[in-house]
Amino acid sequence: MIKFFRHIRRSLIQENKMGKYFKYAIGEIVLVMIGILLALQINNWNQNRLNTDLESLYYKRLLDDVREEEQILEAIINYSNQVTFHAKRAIAVFENSSKAADNPVENIIDMYQASQFTDSYSAESTFKELIASGQINLLQNDSIKTALIRYYDAEWAESGTFTFKNKYRENLRGKMPDDIQTQIRMNCGDIYLKKGNSYLISLPDKCNIDLDINIAKSVIDELRTDESLKKDLRYLIGNEEGKMNDLKPIKKQLNNLISLLEEINNENQ
Repeated sequence: MIKFFRHIRRSLIQENKMGKYFKYAIGEIVLVMIGILLALQINNWNQNRLNTDLESLYYKRLLDDVREEEQILEAIINYSNQVTFHAKRAIAVFENSSKAADNPVENIIDMYQASQFTDSYSAESTFKELIASGQINLLQNDSIKTALIRYYDAEWAESGTFTFKNKYRENLRGKMPDDIQTQIRMNCGDIYLKKGNSYLISLPDKCNIDLDINIAKSVIDELRTDESLKKDLRYLIGNEEGKMNDLKPIKKQLNNLISLLEEINNENQ
């Protein structure tokens, strides 16, 4: 094709047809420009198609993340409720309340399980990737983008009641006999359930240890007179209830984010 155009130009010059030559040259330039514009248009179309495909992929990954986040949040709420249940039964022991278990072995288990805690964390790998790579702007849905930023920037797991020191745990475990603590850890320790990239933690619903009732009673009688334990346990119960209050708006925000992502993923199918 290039040789063909050269031949035409050479012929026009040799025939001294400069007017036609200039018209031809202008036409050739126009053709080249049209070719460049078409190439750019095709390149832009391809890039837009790739960006759209990548955006759809990110929406799917983000939905997987927030669904996993929902499971993590539910596990944290469940764990906190379990700790609070044991803590309220333990405080009943300190107060000689009828709400305490009749069996002193159960009293000891309640005191120990009230000292349990789990770390709070977030499944935000895709969001972090979008921020670190600068590809957050690939998301064209402003409502989803805003909801993501508001949810993950809140960093609820690293603020407020989630960072308070558990004084009761340190206090109790420094005073309860080690052999009893070992038995409880072996028979009543955390249960781990693998979900996606996370491990969801819970306490067992039932817990049994091999401990003589008379020994258990003597340990309880000594621990229940410790006012510092009672004070720290009250503080722990208030903190756990505070966590639940803090998580209510977080859970609502997360549910809204899940709905938005489910809607756009259904549209992209």
